Amino acid sequence: MLLSMLAAAVAVVLVLVLTGNGSRHQDGSPAGGGGGPVGADDFHAGDTALVVLDGVSGRIQLTADPHAHAVTGSFHRTDGTADRLRGRTVHDASAGRDALEVGCEDQAGVRVPCAGDLVLTVPAHTGLRLRQTSGQAVLSGLGGDVTVDASSIQLTTAGLRSRMAHFTVTSGSADLSFAGVPDDFDLHETSASVTAHLPHSPDGYAVATAASSASTQVTVPRNSASAHRLSLAVTSGSLSVASAG
Repeated sequence: MLLSMLAAAVAVVLVLVLTGNGSRHQDGSPAGGGGGPVGADDFHAGDTALVVLDGVSGRIQLTADPHAHAVTGSFHRTDGTADRLRGRTVHDASAGRDALEVGCEDQAGVRVPCAGDLVLTVPAHTGLRLRQTSGQAVLSGLGGDVTVDASSIQLTTAGLRSRMAHFTVTSGSADLSFAGVPDDFDLHETSASVTAHLPHSPDGYAVATAASSASTQVTVPRNSASAHRLSLAVTSGSLSVASAG
């Protein structure tokens, strides 16, 4: 009987070792890292009102899916290093709410800057706070508030429904397109070229513009009493803002 019990215990230990059963992080990946670069569905985190990406570079793609109830995605470094995405809940003081901060860890579990190809799919109501130091970014369909601070970037937005959208662009270009009329659109650009496409607003837009050594063309209908505010500051760059209708 003793020998039979001992054999069964050894078998259980072997199963645990071979299957790698253990604790898991918020994103569902095995604790402790290891293995090669993550795949398309390897990052998974719960629903959130705000995603924070701080200090990223490379190619960033963030897409809102009306059928999504979680944040999913992948990350691949351009040099082939097997860093992994990790998500953690933080309190975002600027937004006054909890947020999902998405960052990268190396194989030793040390947080490192995300520099590579980062793809995320989020729920339709999710917003974004992004600080990007270089590269490209494509943001599609986001319904939550958006704050972008970017330099040396090629930025594209499509179908944004954000009520508040704040952009700081230093060097590079941006093509900003909205599907919903923003209540508060704030743009600061330096040595950049920016084009913004806004929907028709029934009461126009309240526009404030400050330009220095810049070329600006703002053709939206203006109404100082409008609830939809545009604040535009341009230094040594070019800006074009137009609305449909």
